[in-house]
Amino acid sequence: MSNIQNKPKLTSSQLIQKMKTDKGITFNLVSEAKAQKYLFNENNYLRTASYRKNYQKYLNGQNKGKYINLDFGYLKELAEIDSLLRTKLSKACFDLEHDLKIRLLQDSETNQKEDGYKIVENFLKANPYIVGKLEASCTSPFTTNLLNKYFTVALVYNNQKKRNEYKITAFNDCPVWVFLELITFGDFIKFYEFYYKVMHIKMPINISILKMLKNLRNACAHNNCLIADLQIGTTFVPVELGTFVSNIQTISKKQRQKKMSCLPVLEFVSVVYSLNRVASKSALTKHKRELKKLFEKRMLKHKDYFIDNDIIKSNYEFALKVFHEL
Repeated sequence: MSNIQNKPKLTSSQLIQKMKTDKGITFNLVSEAKAQKYLFNENNYLRTASYRKNYQKYLNGQNKGKYINLDFGYLKELAEIDSLLRTKLSKACFDLEHDLKIRLLQDSETNQKEDGYKIVENFLKANPYIVGKLEASCTSPFTTNLLNKYFTVALVYNNQKKRNEYKITAFNDCPVWVFLELITFGDFIKFYEFYYKVMHIKMPINISILKMLKNLRNACAHNNCLIADLQIGTTFVPVELGTFVSNIQTISKKQRQKKMSCLPVLEFVSVVYSLNRVASKSALTKHKRELKKLFEKRMLKHKDYFIDNDIIKSNYEFALKVFHEL
């Protein structure tokens, strides 16, 4: 059966009835009328209902397959908390990207073996696909002046595509401090790894953690739900993060292994760890203040909603303990 037949388009009113009848979701905290308006004007069903994964279902009996003690108000509250969390973490990731670049530039400036130009040339020789990405941005108003000033750029006719295209014919005159302004965070991570390996310098933060930050930043930028599924999963935990959490006296080994198997929790740990490692004093103070408001005030606004949900409550308590390491 196709999705059109199996999952037809439903109105907000029909979705409310589906949640009640098929999912066992109640509407005690938010009336059906208000829930209908919410789904139509503020958030869609797919996103709001995604948080139901944090709730258990009846395994047998007349309510088999329906959720246990799940009210629409709980879903709405989780959606609002998630939105605030995305905002806070995306800002932290942006500042971490900035501070990592500053750290790399500081290392480059004090490195007598590097003039700031050769490393960029060697990196682009080793990664020609990034040259292609720079060529594609030659018409961008945000980068065109820098590209034309620090690269040799020519307008070349592409016979295959039957159009003119910009080609970078030389890239030996671009310093690292300019280059970092032209590349994406993903390409920066590639350059970061290249730089520290070539220079035989210990990286401020492990590559696996940086990739985690990039994925989190991208998820926030695309407005993906972060805490829609807080169940135990399977994750690769970088040694540095495991050691970091193992030093928190209020977290047992069992708790650490269990909670860090959940990707959203592990990504949060990566942010706290990275802020401690490379963030400037001002950035650290700012994010500590903002996260404190979120964790110790806003998240507790309706704490009674989740008092019987061990998945949500225990993950919050774990994340709060990690946050207190800032």
